[in-house]
Amino acid sequence: MKQVLIASPISEKFKLFLLEKNYEIIYSEPTTDNRHLTTGIITSNKLVLSKQEIDKYPNLKWIGRIGSGMEIIDVEYCQQKNIQCESSPNGIANSVAEHITGMLLSLNKNIHSSFEEIKNKQWIREPNRGIELENQTIGIIGYGHTGSAFAKKMSVFTNSILAYDKYKTGFSNELVQEVSLEELKENATVLSFHLPLNEETKHYYNDDFLASIKNNHILINASRGSIVNTCTILKGLQNGKIMGACLDVLDEEKNINEVLHTNNNLIEQMLKFNVIITPHIAGYSHNATEKMSQELMDKIRF
Repeated sequence: MKQVLIASPISEKFKLFLLEKNYEIIYSEPTTDNRHLTTGIITSNKLVLSKQEIDKYPNLKWIGRIGSGMEIIDVEYCQQKNIQCESSPNGIANSVAEHITGMLLSLNKNIHSSFEEIKNKQWIREPNRGIELENQTIGIIGYGHTGSAFAKKMSVFTNSILAYDKYKTGFSNELVQEVSLEELKENATVLSFHLPLNEETKHYYNDDFLASIKNNHILINASRGSIVNTCTILKGLQNGKIMGACLDVLDEEKNINEVLHTNNNLIEQMLKFNVIITPHIAGYSHNATEKMSQELMDKIRF
């Protein structure tokens, strides 16, 4: 008998596939006596697979990540133990791109805020004049799966899309212009992050980064919360350098309930400005779950 521990939503098709492969599906950590039966794990942010966690499963053969961020898995240790690790970034890319496009349009057109006014029986027009994306310059940092998907969405609205990727070159095309980070900082009026979280990218957007950007700008982050320093966002909103923010992730997510129930917390202060925050759901569409499940089915050696 072999088991697969499922710690993330997957499609029904994926579950049937695993059953056909003679896996017993379990949804909670097995007992010590049964851990040797677990040969596969499907995880998301809910289960962090450190070296210590991986060592609980002596016969582990593969790990499937629903989503894109591999910082929750000690991949180097898995390589040493010949454990296959796969993520599913293609499956999540369109969902994230659609989500932040919707957030950006809502922010620019005051859709969310004017709707709240309507619910309060207020019909206010002049202060709710919107701005169009047509003359905006979109700056994308990280041109992988989600960055390129977002560029495709933005190409409908503007022909001024710049992208920088430290580890990728030669990707300029009819939609996007590859530029240096300095050139992106010089020209962008909308700044969107599409980076993995690691030691190099933690608080990538900090006070120094904010000061180095020429234009007042809209900030978008749907990658990892710790890419952007929340204190920096608040400072930028307060001094006007950040004209608005679309945030699907926050640096405070690990203790988000505690933060939200603290008086005058950073999030509460940010929401006094032109900010939209969603609870890390950009890639959490029903369609994305189906696509990510299929991607893992295609990649993993079962």
